[in-house]
Amino acid sequence: MNAQNKMWLKVWSIAAVIFALGCVTGAAVDGLYRTRAKEPAVSQSAAVSMRDTEAYFATLQRELALDEEQSSAMHEILNKTREEYKAVCADVRPRYDVVRERARNQMRALLSAEQQPRFDSIVTAEDCRCPEQKK
Repeated sequence: MNAQNKMWLKVWSIAAVIFALGCVTGAAVDGLYRTRAKEPAVSQSAAVSMRDTEAYFATLQRELALDEEQSSAMHEILNKTREEYKAVCADVRPRYDVVRERARNQMRALLSAEQQPRFDSIVTAEDCRCPEQKK
């Protein structure tokens, strides 16, 4: 093998190594991108409802790194708010029930006798779970 062939072999070897490193780097970056894309951001994660005070508080405490004073005050506010929500819900519940029952009766009237029992089980299962709702 002459000197010129050795030089071309080195050039092609270097080009092959660079190509291989590019492939490995591309695959690594793609894997990292796909992993990050699958992880929901805090704003995209399933929202925790204030109705579930403890889970909501835990989320706030974890995401905001609340200190002891902030945690205590936040917990107190959430407990007070939950009680206020219960009172509002109890006040509105009778009006809500009238509207819901009127709509259900209208829908039920459209159904056959065979469909009505299934409809009743579906609408009963989807009832609003207001904190003060008594069935």
